[in-house]
Amino acid sequence: MKLRLATRGSKLAWAQSGMVADLLRTHGHEVELVRVTTHGDVTTAPLASLGGAGVFVGAVRAAVLAGEADLAVHSFKDLPTEPNDDFVLAAVPEREDLADALCARDRLSLAALPAGARVGTGSPRRAAQLLLRRPDLEPVAIRGNVETRLSRVGADLDAVLLAAAGLRRLGLAAAITERLDPSEFLPAPAQGALALECRADASDELRAALAEVDDPASRLAALAERAVLLRLQAGCAAPVAAHATVADGRLELVATVTAVDGTAQLTEHVSGASSSAEELGRQVADQLLAAGAADLVDLSADKPKPLAGRTILVPERAPSGTAATLTAAGADVILAAFTEQQPLPLDELRAALAEDWDWLVLSSAKAVPALVEALAGRPLTAQVAAVGPATAAALSEVGLTPTLVAQPANGAALVAAFPAGPGRILIPGAADHSVEPTAGLVAKGWDVHNLAVYRTISLPLPESVVSRWQAGTIDAFIVTAGSVARSAVASAGLPGPKVVALGPSAARVSTELGLTVAATATRPLAAAIADSVLVALA
Repeated sequence: MKLRLATRGSKLAWAQSGMVADLLRTHGHEVELVRVTTHGDVTTAPLASLGGAGVFVGAVRAAVLAGEADLAVHSFKDLPTEPNDDFVLAAVPEREDLADALCARDRLSLAALPAGARVGTGSPRRAAQLLLRRPDLEPVAIRGNVETRLSRVGADLDAVLLAAAGLRRLGLAAAITERLDPSEFLPAPAQGALALECRADASDELRAALAEVDDPASRLAALAERAVLLRLQAGCAAPVAAHATVADGRLELVATVTAVDGTAQLTEHVSGASSSAEELGRQVADQLLAAGAADLVDLSADKPKPLAGRTILVPERAPSGTAATLTAAGADVILAAFTEQQPLPLDELRAALAEDWDWLVLSSAKAVPALVEALAGRPLTAQVAAVGPATAAALSEVGLTPTLVAQPANGAALVAAFPAGPGRILIPGAADHSVEPTAGLVAKGWDVHNLAVYRTISLPLPESVVSRWQAGTIDAFIVTAGSVARSAVASAGLPGPKVVALGPSAARVSTELGLTVAATATRPLAAAIADSVLVALA
């Protein structure tokens, strides 16, 4: 089976995804790696300040949802613990070394580090356990890739704490001066494990292919450990650790919560049938709560919101979940109506539908009601193409299942996905439609006819929005279409806030109008837009 695997672009992510690809290839599958850049890969801010769990995940998941990849590979510990109905955990390959590793100058051990030694780590969990064992050391918050962190050892740091798994996957195991016993220095839940995700509506064939690389013991151990986090409602920035072992159908689990200053630690154990892995995780979490975990540390305080204090202007008709995703990241979201669609007479469309067409192309779900009205129950003989999954879903709901779905949802993807002509194409859509897909299809030998079934009308922005725009108190503006940018500039003028454009067409129009495009989201999905906002405001 041919598989497209989405992964972050960092060296470590690429290495571990390459290992998964090789594993799948041993089962006879053809695998292509799809590189996705995330905000977590392009900033040097400490991980805790980026919002912890999920900072590396959104854009990779968005690539799978957009149909650009069949599966995603994540470090399991980076995945948010809250369930996501759009995805399923398809496989957990055999786990790498789950221990933490000390990489110190002069090959020193933890016990041999001198008092006052500076130890770099981006993990509050590691910092807390470090202080528990060596309160005379100084934890230093750091970020950057593995090589960058190691390069600071012997410079401004005496040592760094890293995951042994990452070092081994990068071929840097020689840098480890001490492997910290995971039964004593407990790792992050699911540390060293990889998670393979696919869409919840993935085919049985895809699910079966991924299941071939699943390691049941690794999966059960990781699920038990992550269940601790979920029950505690703690993110990866909380000083929570867990270590599960699976053998002979039994699962042993130990979990800790450590005071951030290292002055105290709570430890709880549980054991039971491995088939009850997640229930055991919940049980040990309940024991920690009963022992006073919530009093020892503020479990919710260690979940910083990366967009706290930022104001984002968002069109009311932005992709589903955009406002909620930005709000969850701490942003103050201003929703505004920039445009509305005005239906046009359908006489020309009715006449056109009586002709012979090879393809009917819909670039927006907004045109579907007009098409249904014009057809008036008549059968459609042309093949149907949709730009993006939202348009495809709207067509399927009215019984017009598309033959071709262009992904991501833009004109360039449509042109790339279309076969070569000749033939006739009818595109019902906006009066001010983009000329780019038409030009591309004509270049491929097609006779293309655009018919306007609605026009976009600019709406004046409320005075409260205009005043904030002109005062410079809006940090970013989501531009979902060129018409949105035109409406905003007509109402509020220039220079305006930084623009996060949805697709190249919206970016081009924004730039032509004199707005500053700080980032472009290539997928019409809330996670991809939020990730682009983080990049724009970094």
